[in-house]
Amino acid sequence: HYAEVQQKTVEGLLMLISKERDGDTVNRLLIQKLVRMFLALQTYKDTFEAPFMSRSREYYAKEGQGLLHKLQVGWYLAHVEKRLSEESDRVLHYLDAGTRRPLIAVVEQYLLQEHVTKILEKGFAFLMEQNMLDDLARIYRLFGLVGAHNQLRANFQDFVKKTGLSIVMDEEKDSTMVVDLLAFKAKLDQIWERAFLKNDVFGYTLRDSFENFINKRKNKPAELIAKFLDGKLRSGNKGETEEEIEDLMDRVMVIFRFVSSKDVFEAFYKKDLAKRLLLGKSASSDAEKSIISKLKAECGTQLSGKLEGMFKDIDLSRDIMSSFRQSKESRDQRMGDVDLNVFVLTTGYWPTYPSCEIQMPVELSLHQEVFKSFYLSKHQGRRLIWQPSLAHCILKANFPS
Repeated sequence: HYAEVQQKTVEGLLMLISKERDGDTVNRLLIQKLVRMFLALQTYKDTFEAPFMSRSREYYAKEGQGLLHKLQVGWYLAHVEKRLSEESDRVLHYLDAGTRRPLIAVVEQYLLQEHVTKILEKGFAFLMEQNMLDDLARIYRLFGLVGAHNQLRANFQDFVKKTGLSIVMDEEKDSTMVVDLLAFKAKLDQIWERAFLKNDVFGYTLRDSFENFINKRKNKPAELIAKFLDGKLRSGNKGETEEEIEDLMDRVMVIFRFVSSKDVFEAFYKKDLAKRLLLGKSASSDAEKSIISKLKAECGTQLSGKLEGMFKDIDLSRDIMSSFRQSKESRDQRMGDVDLNVFVLTTGYWPTYPSCEIQMPVELSLHQEVFKSFYLSKHQGRRLIWQPSLAHCILKANFPS
């Protein structure tokens, strides 16, 4: 008779707990008193806990299978978190504290551990694409409970590589590649910081994946980064403050750090810098020098030394021209309204240009010879090679009305 009463009591308790799990309101005080009775009789573990754990495994095994099939991954993860909270609350209100660990382990096993692969396959890419930070933080937190961070990180790596390749390999979108890479990196950084809590291993995976995909298309990213910087440093670029430009340069340098073909970047950057300097098209010398200091930090003095040398040549050329215009040779030989301006460039610093022969007008040839004579008198032993391909001239004319 006692055994029959005990069995019915346990069955009644399990039914009430099952109803509560299904969302019904139950008499928690009654459950608490009955559980305490089993504890007082020292039969709690065998009489109640064993069938309760067995019933819990059945309940969550069934729920895990059914809900993951029906719900979006974000909603499913929120439900898992809710279940974990509910079971902890259940222990607090009417179960023995010793039941907490095995009970939570059941929820983790049947709602998470057995479905890790399916959860990732079904919805991780979607959460990343939509930048769903709360859900990504939740998946990181929950997967940490069941030791599944490695699987999460592998999927993170695959997503970064696949999405990154779609950016760098699409030739039709070359014009926006750098902007797209900057936006993608900013998005990934935010996910790493806010959802993955700056986990060092995830941070390494992010950097390694970025470096992997950006170098799959040889040379082009390096060229386009140089072109992008040229567009920002050229005069006529409106709408951005110096602080915004500085911040943008810092972010571009992060992308540049991943590029292996830095020699290609150097060739294009030097060529564009030369045009900005020789044609007076640079928007800001401060911005130019700032980017050089950043390149120095990234690549050392081998690249930055040449770029600094180009600026030094421009500054020295201004001094030389100022001295030339005040010289006796210039005043004696001045003819008409021709205003000659010469840049004296050091052969190792600047890009190499093909030599070309042109037939100069007599007046310009005369000025050229006068300058050459003046310069060589000041710098004996040097040799001047004229580069007309870099020259430009402004012709002013008055037409009768």
